[in-house]
Amino acid sequence: ESYLGSYRQDILNNQTDDVASTTENVSDIGHEGYVEGASIEKLAAAWAESEAEHLDKEDYLEYYSNIAEPYANDLDEMKTHYEFSEMSQTYGQQQQRQRNMATEYTDLMSEGMKLFNNGKTNEAILCFESQLRNVDPDSSDAWYMLGRCNAENDEDRKAIACLENAVQRDPYSTEALLALGVSYVNELNYEESLKHLNNWVTHNPNLEVSVQLSEETSILENVKSLLNNAKQYSEANGDRESTADVLTALGVLYNVTREYDDAIDCFELATKMRPSDYQLWNKLGATLANNKRSEEAHHAYHKALSIKPKYARAWLNMAIAHSNLNSHDEAARCYLQTLSLNPAAVHIWSYLRISLTCSERWDLLPLCASQNISAFKEHFDFYSTLNVVV
Repeated sequence: ESYLGSYRQDILNNQTDDVASTTENVSDIGHEGYVEGASIEKLAAAWAESEAEHLDKEDYLEYYSNIAEPYANDLDEMKTHYEFSEMSQTYGQQQQRQRNMATEYTDLMSEGMKLFNNGKTNEAILCFESQLRNVDPDSSDAWYMLGRCNAENDEDRKAIACLENAVQRDPYSTEALLALGVSYVNELNYEESLKHLNNWVTHNPNLEVSVQLSEETSILENVKSLLNNAKQYSEANGDRESTADVLTALGVLYNVTREYDDAIDCFELATKMRPSDYQLWNKLGATLANNKRSEEAHHAYHKALSIKPKYARAWLNMAIAHSNLNSHDEAARCYLQTLSLNPAAVHIWSYLRISLTCSERWDLLPLCASQNISAFKEHFDFYSTLNVVV
């Protein structure tokens, strides 16, 4: 699901200096986002990846883990550390006062779920944060939903911290384990991704696996054997829901090994079983884009956005697909739409600057440097509050 999968090599080949200069020019404007987006570690890893084309699949995981080791170590240090927003400290009380509910406590989990399902992800984050700070800091469900919100906002590092907290409190939370597998792939930490995919299939009460694993076999091959065995089990039992789950996990695994054709097959089958799953459509689109099929990826992103129009990650992926096809004006519009949905994702400003540079919109670069999204409304058609058909 990683947006960098289809875009990072284009940045490296054509715009490395541009990304660096963007970071320097706006270093005083919340530059934490650049670390989460186009960090030096990620760019270096992507560069090394392009030199690894000759490696066998068995060598690839070890090779990539070595490349990304400094980045992985950084993640290890902050695995479960999460910075709550200041607003979440008093959010629940504020909601009560606004609704004149002095005697009844606001059900923050229910409120957060309503907001999340309506695409109001940032407001949902406040609910789940407030639940964890003020009601139940050990709620695995709240940590999972907070992680899911951050992942949909393209904040995988934050998502990982939340999901790790969810699994710490409930090691058998299959939703959190699978989400961790996805987020770690997005963050180039394949070893952790495989660990959580392994835990997902072995801890899943809906699956039964009977595979003799060898210590001499790599974790990659072991997880692949487990998932394929689980797929056979769920198919034999006619369990479409479990089969869709296993196909999703296999699709993630095949992204790790860059077997994109196999990953696409998995996600396409899964979308037939769950045609209303916007995350699956986004995963399919991202994998198509990673496989240099950006035009086909558009259809999948459109499907995701038709189901959930305020899905920030799909808008971002759509922007990258447009960039891959040299449709830089349309890419800029989609970047702006993403930023309107999640202004905190400041790393996207550097991607927007690249698109504006490629389309020679030099007059708009100062607006980009100042991160003034409102000023772009007279130049691009995007919405602060979405009510669109895509």
